[in-house]
Amino acid sequence: MEAISRGAQKSILCDKEKDAAQIIKKNIEKTHFQDKAQLYNLSYDIMLKKINKREIDIIYIDPPYKTDFAYEAVKIILNEKILNDDGLIIIETDEPDKILKKINNLNLNIIDQRKYGRASLIFLKED
Repeated sequence: MEAISRGAQKSILCDKEKDAAQIIKKNIEKTHFQDKAQLYNLSYDIMLKKINKREIDIIYIDPPYKTDFAYEAVKIILNEKILNDDGLIIIETDEPDKILKKINNLNLNIIDQRKYGRASLIFLKED
């Protein structure tokens, strides 16, 4: 929803937890973004496999900390080829070194890293 508020034409949101999805739905309604936001109450792996090839400009991954969901999501993103040619992956984590070590073997370029309090953002592009 942040992306929409900053000018994105469309945003696909996904949360597996029903309660979290209901909160997101209410926020979409409060911000009047129903025409631009698509919300799915699915696990990330199922959702990523439903997205059309080369359709996405930016994927923001904000998984629960202390999980391998970010690494697993990146593998699916690359295997399913859902990013367009200039697509960007952004991972939010509190363990950037762990994520960077895991993705080291993937065909990605780290284009930026930023730290905001506890959270770190890692910006990646395909080779």
